[in-house]
Amino acid sequence: MSLAELSDDEVEDVSFKQAWLSYFWRRAKNHDIESDLADERLQYWINQGTRSATSQDAVDVERGLMELRKLNIESQLWQKSRKGLDHESNPSSHVELSF
Repeated sequence: MSLAELSDDEVEDVSFKQAWLSYFWRRAKNHDIESDLADERLQYWINQGTRSATSQDAVDVERGLMELRKLNIESQLWQKSRKGLDHESNPSSHVELSF
């Protein structure tokens, strides 16, 4: 195995992280979070997942995960999803039935 080749486990890890990054960037795009960046990153990670993983891809996914953390994408998505749940659980939006 040359320096640029990845083991089967490493290839699986890179593929999983690429899928994870695609998932989070798709959610960010759908929720208008970092909208100037989300579509570009989504397309990038989708395209990365269509070819064989290399050692550079292993570096790229780690950088991608660091970018998600730096931009607080997960936290922003959590807050957006909580707002939706809080709105749904608002008692004034429910009809009370008495039996």
